Amino acid sequence: MDDCNCLFLPYGDGASFSGYRADPWPVPGSEPNASLYFRGIKNLDASLDFAFAHGLNNATEFVLTGSSAGGLSTFLHADRVAARVQAEAPNCERITAAPVVGFFLDHDNFNDDRNNYTAWMAYIYSMQNLSFAADGGLTEKCQQLYSSDDAYYCFMSPHMQQVVETPFFVFNSRFDFWQINNILQLRKWNTTVEMDAIVQYGADFLKEFQPMLSEEKNGAAITTCICHGCEWDQLMIGNMSAYEHYADWFYGKTKGTAAIHIDDRKPNGGGNITLKSCYPFPWSGKQ
Repeated sequence: MDDCNCLFLPYGDGASFSGYRADPWPVPGSEPNASLYFRGIKNLDASLDFAFAHGLNNATEFVLTGSSAGGLSTFLHADRVAARVQAEAPNCERITAAPVVGFFLDHDNFNDDRNNYTAWMAYIYSMQNLSFAADGGLTEKCQQLYSSDDAYYCFMSPHMQQVVETPFFVFNSRFDFWQINNILQLRKWNTTVEMDAIVQYGADFLKEFQPMLSEEKNGAAITTCICHGCEWDQLMIGNMSAYEHYADWFYGKTKGTAAIHIDDRKPNGGGNITLKSCYPFPWSGKQ
C-alpha cells in the first residue's frame, strides 16, 4: 500500500511490547549492579499517544501489522490498539490486523528435552511480568481462560488468538525457517529422520492452526516455502499470490473459509517452489 501513512515501531525487549516491571531486573551472571528495565507495554501506549497527537486521530482505515516478533505482537495487541483507534479516531471506518510469520507453535524440540521454546516463553512471562493484573500487556480476556500455572499461554499465538476480536489476516509458513531452527531446533535437515520431523512439524502446524478455520472474520495465506523473510508477493497458493488473497479479504471479496488459503503440500511445495527465500529441502546447514 503506497497511499497510507505508516508508523514503524522497533522494539528490543524480547516480549513483543508486553512486559512491565516498575523496578529494574538484575541480569543473571553479569557484573554487579547490572540490570534491565522492562517497559514494553508502556512504550507501546506512549507511541500511540504520540501517533494520535500527530495525525492518527484523522485515520479513516487502520491496519496493525508486524513481522516475526512483531507478528506475535500483532496478535497480542490488536484489540488494545483497536480500542484506542475506535475511541480516538472517530472517522475510522475499518480496523484490521495482519500478523506476518508470528504464529509460533507450542511444540517440543527435535531432542524432546526441556530446553524448548515453550519453556522460554514461560520464563519471559515471569521475568518481564506480563500478567494483566500486574499491568503487563497480555489481555485479561485470555488470562481468564487459564490457571495461574498456564497463564503464559496468553503469550503464545496458538493459545491466545481465539480471543482476538479484531479481524486479522495471517501470513505464515507451515515450515517456518526460524521455527525449524529455534522451536524444532534443527540447524540442518539432510537425514530421513530430520526431514520426517520437519514434515511432521508442518502437520502439527495445521493442528494448532485449526481453530482459525472456523473464524468467519479472519483470513490467511499459509505457504510451504521454508522461509521467514518470505516473498509474499511471489508465493502462490492456488492461482493467486499471498498478497492477492490478502487484498481480496481486505476489500471484502472473500470471507470465512473462502479467505483461508493453505498450501497442503510438502516443504517448498514438494520441490515446486524455488524462490530464493525458500531454504532447500534437504539442507546441509550451509549456504
